Formats: sequence, structure tokens, C-alpha cells
Amino acid sequence: MKRDMDLIRNMLLHIEACSDVPPKVLCVEDFLRYCSDRYIISLHIELIRDAGLIEVISTSWMGDVKDFDISRLTFVGYEYLDAIRNKDIWHTVQEKINAIGGATFDVIKALAIKELSKELGL
Repeated sequence: MKRDMDLIRNMLLHIEACSDVPPKVLCVEDFLRYCSDRYIISLHIELIRDAGLIEVISTSWMGDVKDFDISRLTFVGYEYLDAIRNKDIWHTVQEKINAIGGATFDVIKALAIKELSKELGL
């Protein structure tokens, strides 16, 4: 299965949008609006945790699908989200990446930061 960077972006935006008071705990079920396959969501939660973008406070199993209790974005998660938040910037990044067939997380982030810098006149 391929990593879906659109799904990751949507998941990060969703995590950010949820109130921290009382402390949030999000799990696989909270992302079904973005993808109906629990396994795919679970895998992508694991990927964004591996990248250091979110804090997971516990894991469990729902049948054969690993579930996660997500408490928050990390500082790195906010930094990445700020780089890809703007839809126009994200679209530009996607076009460039799709033209070459994909890119690493670090390249995606660097490209988004470069596009954001151009938008800001830096």
C-alpha cells in the first residue's frame, strides 16, 4: 500500500482542530470521514507517529486493526502542518511530487517551506 500524503494532511488538520480542553483522545474511528478503511487509517496513524508528528498515549487492538489514542500534535507536527496548511501551496507541492512519482517526507516538507517562503516574499 502507498502512503497517502493527502490523508496524512487531513488527519493532521483534524487533530489540530479538535479542542485540547478537556484533553483530546482521538482514535481510528475519528478519521473515518477521510477514509473508510480502518486498516489504512491505522497504518497512517502509525506513520505519522513514526515521523514524530503526533503523540500517542496508548495502543490497543480492534479485532485485527491496531488502534491508537492520539493526544496531540507535537512541535514537529505543527511545523509540518504550518508548511502544508495552505491549499494552494499543498496543490503546488503535490503537482511537483506527482510529476516525479513521489518524494520523501523531508523533501515534501522542504518543498512546502520553499513555496510558503515564496508566498511570504522571502
